[in-house]
Amino acid sequence: MALYTKSWWKKLFGKTEKIKKIDILENINSVKDYLSDSSNDVKILLKELDKLKELEKEYEVAKSGIIQINLETQSKILDRILERYEFYQNDADINGIRIKQLATTFLERAEKNGLKDLVKQKKKDNGWLLNW
Repeated sequence: MALYTKSWWKKLFGKTEKIKKIDILENINSVKDYLSDSSNDVKILLKELDKLKELEKEYEVAKSGIIQINLETQSKILDRILERYEFYQNDADINGIRIKQLATTFLERAEKNGLKDLVKQKKKDNGWLLNW
C-alpha cells in the first residue's frame, strides 16, 4: 500500500478544508435588501415588457418598410430585458442559496440543542428538503 494513502499521512500532509462560518444576520439583511430592491427591478421589467407588447401588436399590422424599424426597436428592448432579467435571476439564485444556508444552519442548531423530533419533522416537509 502506498504511503500517501495511509490515514495518518493524510492527517499530517493532506489539505484540510476549513468550513466558512455562515453569518446568519448578514444573510438575513442581504435577503431583505434583495427583496426590497427587487420590486424596482420588476417594475422596470414590466415597463419594458409593455413596450415590447405594443411593438409586437404594431408588427402584426405593419407594412414591409416599417417592419425593419419595428424589429430593430424590439431588438433594443429585448437587449435591455435580457440584461435586467439576467441580473434579477442571478440575484434570486444567490439569495435562494442564502435562504437554504439559513435553513440548514437552523436544522443543525436545532439538532445540536436536542430538538431531534422537530428536525425529523422538518426533513420530511417538502419545503425543508431544499430541492428548489
